[in-house]
Amino acid sequence: MNKPTKQKAPPGAALLQRLRTMEPKSAQGLSLILLSLSALPTGSAEDKFWNGIDELLWGYKQRYEGELYELSQADRALLIKFSEFSEIGMLSDLKVAILRLIQQYLPEHFGLVDQTRLLRNIDLRVKLSNAVKFLEHYEKQPGKTGDKGVKLRPLQEGDIDMVVDVNKKVGHAQFSKIFVQHQKIAQVAPGKPPTPVMNEYFIGMDALKKHVFTNVELRASGNLFNQLTITLDRLLIEAFQEVNPERKRCSINLNVESVFTRTFETFLGDADSKALTDILFEFRQANILQHFDEFEIAANLIRSRGGTIAIDAIFAETVGLVNLSKLRAAVAKVFWRPGAESMLPKQHAEIKRMQDAGVIFVIARLDDEVGIQVGQQLGITLFQGFHVDQLLKTA
Repeated sequence: MNKPTKQKAPPGAALLQRLRTMEPKSAQGLSLILLSLSALPTGSAEDKFWNGIDELLWGYKQRYEGELYELSQADRALLIKFSEFSEIGMLSDLKVAILRLIQQYLPEHFGLVDQTRLLRNIDLRVKLSNAVKFLEHYEKQPGKTGDKGVKLRPLQEGDIDMVVDVNKKVGHAQFSKIFVQHQKIAQVAPGKPPTPVMNEYFIGMDALKKHVFTNVELRASGNLFNQLTITLDRLLIEAFQEVNPERKRCSINLNVESVFTRTFETFLGDADSKALTDILFEFRQANILQHFDEFEIAANLIRSRGGTIAIDAIFAETVGLVNLSKLRAAVAKVFWRPGAESMLPKQHAEIKRMQDAGVIFVIARLDDEVGIQVGQQLGITLFQGFHVDQLLKTA
């Protein structure tokens, strides 16, 4: 098969322009397939790997008469009409083929693959505006194709020290203004306007990329990225008084390991204090399973000081995989992603069982109205994400 070189695939800016001028009627049957390999060491991958990826994608482009775009060194996009072939079969075959290439050329990094980001399908019939917003946000980030020749490198140990040095130089107050962001969790009950419930505070990766890691691929360095997030946990805790001086109801996302740092010990205060009252601590489900014994100790400590536990990063497919009632978790955050609209209702009985046991569900990373409709049908009224942000602005 004669295939063009990968450089001939137009950049993401061309795709964005294409979608901006697309009429909703012409989007019927079209899907945007997004491939992200940013969790892999893309800067050091052999040419054979990239040639394999591009040959695979050019093959799909030609076979299904689609359009191929190169968003960045690690990310691609296919614009394909699904009316002439099986959507599920095509996506499954493509994912298997990509995983085979990763296993063949980067076997030691196979475990780094984020299945939630590896391959995403956006149905443009109902999510054309979402695709445009995604690409608009994407085009603002460094490292995209044609971005003044920027080539991203993997994270290095010295980069973590660089963030700590920046914090020391500017101080907690200025650091929090530049890097600490927040997003509201809101209650959206049927027939009622959205009502803010609390803020989730976090150090924004976008801000880090803009001010510190302008040429670094943050998610391409395996365990180093985990070390970075633990350092960011510490910096967020140190800046917490600046971020939320009145200790209003809020949530923060932590690694289990961060609870056992000196910084968190100081944050706890005296043994008899209830310093964590009105704070919801979110721990990723995968992080809990990796450090289960430590999580139980950390959760007991947090609850003893008045804090509340949430299990974060649950997917529609993994609802019920972990017994949240046994973990004494008060909140479960389910990430919304393509396919959740059909998968989540299948978990109705499991969700109802946990709700009856007192677990409160939140649908997070929500980018469309469908997620709210599905959630409300399941008795879920707490939501978070870009779509919720827009609802709150117009409420």
